[in-house]
Amino acid sequence: MSHMIEDNMIAWKGEEPWHGLGYKVPDNATGEEMLNIAKLNWGVQRRSIAMRPSNGDKTTMLTAPLDGFRAIVRADNDHVFQVASSRFRPVQNAQIVDFFKRYCEAGHATMETVGGLKGGAIVWALARLNGTTDTSLGADGKDEVRGYMLLATGHDGSLQTIGRPTQTRVVCWNTLSAAIGLSGGKLGKKDSREFRRKHTAEWSASIAAEAQKVMGMAIEQIQATNALAAALTKVKVDGKGKIEFLRKLLNLDKEPVTTGDVVEPTPDEIDRVLASYESSVSEADVAGLGRVGQNILTAIYTSPGAKLATADGTLWGAVNGATFYADHMRGRSQDSRLTTAWFGAGDDLKSKAVEVAVEMAGIR
Repeated sequence: MSHMIEDNMIAWKGEEPWHGLGYKVPDNATGEEMLNIAKLNWGVQRRSIAMRPSNGDKTTMLTAPLDGFRAIVRADNDHVFQVASSRFRPVQNAQIVDFFKRYCEAGHATMETVGGLKGGAIVWALARLNGTTDTSLGADGKDEVRGYMLLATGHDGSLQTIGRPTQTRVVCWNTLSAAIGLSGGKLGKKDSREFRRKHTAEWSASIAAEAQKVMGMAIEQIQATNALAAALTKVKVDGKGKIEFLRKLLNLDKEPVTTGDVVEPTPDEIDRVLASYESSVSEADVAGLGRVGQNILTAIYTSPGAKLATADGTLWGAVNGATFYADHMRGRSQDSRLTTAWFGAGDDLKSKAVEVAVEMAGIR
């Protein structure tokens, strides 16, 4: 990933993150201390707004027509996150971290990382779930996956306060939406696995009970996700199978693909991929994938962990090619990449990758 999180807004406990960004804090660090170290120790203000009159008089500013609105502002640098209704009440970063702390305590998780995206417009945390969500895939145990809750809120109005489970593959730190967990033989739905509260909601016994319930569901969902991942490691696909996976993933036989901004592979990476293609894959097959498909194919063959026994030539490897692309290649900055990988098109791509793999594997 590109080292482009604004102001390096990350504080973390425990193991150093794979990307090397942010600042380590003691295991007993408080939420306030983590905010200070992550440079998120600033307030959010509601400010009145004004406009010039229609005659263009620069000496006059009108406020009455805008009485029903307020600018939601980062107090230390006057950055405007959004213009909202005057009824909007921002939640302070300190309140958010305290909310997350209580949420974790209610559900037996540990907050390991606090960070900011888009100049602090989105404040997020990763909380590691209890040990029953960690597993090692394959006979050699080298492909480790861990269970987390992704916690986030948005000062810019893009997010409520939410908690959702996610599975992390340690070898490459891909994050995979736990919506892939199977329930009754069917893929889980996002809405059923998320905790959501409005920004103005205060912590209460009823919210704690709801958080604990959702956290318990998240643990079950992660465990189901791990079982599905293990099943996908056993389903082999050759070169033609990888092409089929990508064509289904990107709807190449149904509608055009929107490519978006990508980081192009280097010539050396392309050469390595071309050298790895099975003989059954033709240049025409590769050319027909388009830019996004070629980048994902590159990731399937060359991303970290691609040569592990669990991933090499399996549907699990194909899924991780798509997740690596979404988490580490798509977009031009860390901010945009993480935002879409967790909350937007990248998250949708990862979920669809699992749906395609499940279909190809015949898992129902």
